[in-house]
Amino acid sequence: MSNIVNEEIVVKVGPRGDVVSRSVEWDESSYGNVKQILVTHGNAINSIQIIYDINGTVALAHRHGGDGDYFDCISFEPSEYLTSIGGHYGPVEQRGAAVMRSLEFGTNRRKYGPFGWEEGTPFCFNFHSGLDFGGFHGRSTGSHLSALGIYVKSISLKHHFKPDPPQRHAAPPRLCSASVDPCACVP
Repeated sequence: MSNIVNEEIVVKVGPRGDVVSRSVEWDESSYGNVKQILVTHGNAINSIQIIYDINGTVALAHRHGGDGDYFDCISFEPSEYLTSIGGHYGPVEQRGAAVMRSLEFGTNRRKYGPFGWEEGTPFCFNFHSGLDFGGFHGRSTGSHLSALGIYVKSISLKHHFKPDPPQRHAAPPRLCSASVDPCACVP
């Protein structure tokens, strides 16, 4: 899915993890710049909560998940921004539903984590040049973060291109042959 928000193209990527259980779906698209990430964890990621900077106003988003054995707070410097998010997902118990088992956050300055246990299926979202972090989405239960996805926004394309309008009385397509001059087309 993609949208245009503030003249930027925003694309939904993922989520990774359990996307079929009865967990609650949540969405934080285009909230602003990440100021802090709060993580509770043990043998899996129990919850994640984000503090955003929205045009100079600090906004605390909802906590997604439950309590954990350990709590970590990642505080970004004013010029620091996310460049990657990765981790692992899988069941904690042999026949249990998949949950986020670990998370690691990369910025333009350093890596944070891993938080939780690095077991299960690995995943990684990288923001290559021309792309910027645009928000989180995912699924959670009362005890765990079940799935995590991201939004990416284009920082190089600021406009939505509309398709060309249909042409009336358009000429029939012309066929080109590779065996003759490639610039000469046959009507």
